[in-house]
Amino acid sequence: MNNILLNGGILIFALLIAVTLEMMVLPRIIYIAKKKNIFDIPCARKSHRNPIPRLAGISFFPVLLFVFSVCVLILPDSIVISEPALKRLLGLITGNLLIMGIGIKDDIVGARYKHKMVIQFLASVLLVVGGLYINDFNGLFGVGEVPFWIGAPFTVLLAMFIMNAINLIDGADGLASGIAGVALISFGVLFFTRGLYFYALICVILVGILIPFFYYNVFYPSRKIFMGDTGSLTLGFQLAYLGVRFAMKTPDSNYELFNAPVMIALSAMFIPLFDALRVMVGRALEGKSMFLPDRRHIHHKLLDLGFSHRKVMVSLVLCACLFVLINVLLMSVLNLNIMFALDIILWLGMVEVLNIRLKFIREYEERMGHPVRVKQK
Repeated sequence: MNNILLNGGILIFALLIAVTLEMMVLPRIIYIAKKKNIFDIPCARKSHRNPIPRLAGISFFPVLLFVFSVCVLILPDSIVISEPALKRLLGLITGNLLIMGIGIKDDIVGARYKHKMVIQFLASVLLVVGGLYINDFNGLFGVGEVPFWIGAPFTVLLAMFIMNAINLIDGADGLASGIAGVALISFGVLFFTRGLYFYALICVILVGILIPFFYYNVFYPSRKIFMGDTGSLTLGFQLAYLGVRFAMKTPDSNYELFNAPVMIALSAMFIPLFDALRVMVGRALEGKSMFLPDRRHIHHKLLDLGFSHRKVMVSLVLCACLFVLINVLLMSVLNLNIMFALDIILWLGMVEVLNIRLKFIREYEERMGHPVRVKQK
């Protein structure tokens, strides 16, 4: 009991330090971005109308590493004892450095998509080399334990997909950070429950970093800032790292507490992952490139219906919470594959409702000769 209270206190301390440090750093990043004219320029595919600074993500990993190191240095015998594998942490650090490099390049001068994919592949390989990979599907699709030669390449592809999914969902104010926050809080609580305080600490620090960003991005119009590709890609890599670790079966992870950790890890990131998958499959079925930018994503549909950025963010963040709660509560009641099928049906049903509504409004506008949708704010 005393150990739980001590570790809980450390997590609160880490959260406060992360929030304070990020609140100090972000205004300076905004100043530099404006001084050097580093803006996200509006275009037909984007929903903002004015140039917005986009370098917030440059602070995410440095603040994480600093606060984490401070906590470990101050209390070396508390949290880190539960995680003996230093290689797993090095996989996070080295992979993030690569992702940060290509993200900064893309935000400042632009980067080719192929170059970004190569860096994402290398970073994902480093994650696996560090000792993290999906080694058990818990019966999903009838698959149990899998050997390294299957689990490793699957994990590399999954990590790359998660990074790109977070990047693609970053299309409305507070959306990527809000959904990532839901996933991080979910992982943090579940890691804490399993006694994996090392990873709970990472989750808490990232939540502390996202709180000030969320404030500036959503509630401070005169000093609004975007996380940019640096932020969305590093955040995606960190979520991939945490999700794979949560799903991985190891002797020290109290695996028996959850009979389907893979499903819970998926549910925490369900909306960005399956929205990206839906869009990519749709493009492929039409004979188009799966990576062709368009406005098929769920947040684009809501914006086209006249939802404000804030309403889009609130709606999808609440949906993300709903998927996590449904899967955690029903995990011990329903068969894993039935639960997965219900998730997919629920998601596709929600998308189809939006498609029908959009089609109806467009047809009505054509008949009336003028728009009826509410103007976005």
